[in-house]
Amino acid sequence: MTGRDQIGRASYKLTGGGADYAFDCVALGRISEQAFGVLRRGASAVTVGIGAPADKIVLNAQHIAITEKALTGSYHGLARPQLDFPRLIGLYRSGRLKLDELITRTYSIDEAPQAFADLQEGRSGRGVIVFGDMT
Repeated sequence: MTGRDQIGRASYKLTGGGADYAFDCVALGRISEQAFGVLRRGASAVTVGIGAPADKIVLNAQHIAITEKALTGSYHGLARPQLDFPRLIGLYRSGRLKLDELITRTYSIDEAPQAFADLQEGRSGRGVIVFGDMT
C-alpha cells in the first residue's frame, strides 16, 4: 500500500467517508492530489498559491465525474488589496488574526538563498525572511 493510499484510508475512517474540504497551502502538485484524494463525494479541494510551472497535478478524469469532486485554485483568495489588506492588518494588530503561529521558520536576509531553496524543495512551506530585528 502506498503512502497516498494510507492517507486516503485513514482520512476516510477519521471523517466517516472523506473530508468536505481540503486545502493544499504549499502549491505542490502531489499535495493537491492528496487533498483531492481525501474528499468525500461532492466535496471540494483548493490549491492555495502558485506552483512551479513544471509541477503537474494528475487526476483520473472518470473518477472526477463519478465522484463529483472539485479542485479549484486560489490566488490571494480573490482579495481586493486596497480594501482587504488594511482590514487584515488591523485585525492582526488587534490580535484577532493569528499569523505568527503559522510561521514554521524564520531566515535572516543573508539566508535568503537558503529560504528560496527550502521553498523550492518543499522543506519550509511557511518560512519568512526577516529584514532586520523583529523584536
